[in-house]
Amino acid sequence: MIIKELFNQVTFEELCPQLKSYVKTYDVFGNDLVKHLYRFREAYDRLRLLKPSGQLDSYIDKMLQNGVAVHKEVEVICYDDSDKVNINLSFDLEGSWEYNLSLELVLPKDKTISLAALAALCLWQLTYGNWSGYQEESSIHRALNPHKSSNKYEVALVRLENSIYKRQTPKLFLPKLKKYRLMRFTILPTGATNKMFNKFFKGDDRMNRSKRKRKYRQAKRKEFLKRMGNRQAVIDKFTMAGSSFTKGSCDYLLHIENGEMIRFRSPIIEHALDYIYTSMADYCVLPPVGKFKEAIVFVVFKQGQVASSLEIDNLKKHIEELLPCSVIYGQAEDDVHETEVTLLMFNRYPNSG
Repeated sequence: MIIKELFNQVTFEELCPQLKSYVKTYDVFGNDLVKHLYRFREAYDRLRLLKPSGQLDSYIDKMLQNGVAVHKEVEVICYDDSDKVNINLSFDLEGSWEYNLSLELVLPKDKTISLAALAALCLWQLTYGNWSGYQEESSIHRALNPHKSSNKYEVALVRLENSIYKRQTPKLFLPKLKKYRLMRFTILPTGATNKMFNKFFKGDDRMNRSKRKRKYRQAKRKEFLKRMGNRQAVIDKFTMAGSSFTKGSCDYLLHIENGEMIRFRSPIIEHALDYIYTSMADYCVLPPVGKFKEAIVFVVFKQGQVASSLEIDNLKKHIEELLPCSVIYGQAEDDVHETEVTLLMFNRYPNSG
């Protein structure tokens, strides 16, 4: 049995209890992920829609070039612990999702293994660095392709960080090559003492008052620019070309008191909005009643897959029942992989317009 066949035999509802135990045990952000199981649900349904491929992707091909053995099968290992059977795989699932789905599972002959537990383990490993399987959304791709500034706040933040690096980094710690300086790299010079290392990398406790004030102001400025940059990015998304929101209609979001945003997506083409509502209602822990007074629900349909007015009205009705606050709706059509819904919940400052 290959991994794809395993996924076809087990529903997400069946593996969910075991998946929760993996999240709580192994992930340092487990509490957050347990509250947002919809991300695993979306990933699982994407995996079930993919076709397995035994072809080597670039990652696996590079492993072969480096002399690393590449397997066509993965052994399921059992550990007996106080009458409770724990399982693991003989190696971590790395490479493309299509490649891993083609791996043959070698089950132990003397043990009975729950297929739901095994499916949960495979899903857990496949979502280590990627929730979607799309190359541009992988953690490796994001690390190699840094985010490009898209609004004035992000541009100002980059300029500030470059200025701090250029003017406050001792010359001894600056690399000679310009390309490394552009990436704000630092080096440890030959013969550097522990005192020099601690002063630069850990901070100098004997910093005078003016330098402490400068460091504090810079930290507050960076915090402000990051917050405003994130808010402006959300506004730009809500007012994209073809959106039902007009330019300037969402600018008040720059000056809200606080907020929380969650993005839901549907790998399923038919009844995508129903799928997203189920994720929202059953697999996501929303903020407690009364925490936020207003919300914006923004739907971005994949091109050519705009839902009917009846489906949209049903989504609005269900969300109004789910969220006890004032809700504004908007929608657009864009070149996205999947239909998605962005839920933004927020509070305005008292006495603000």
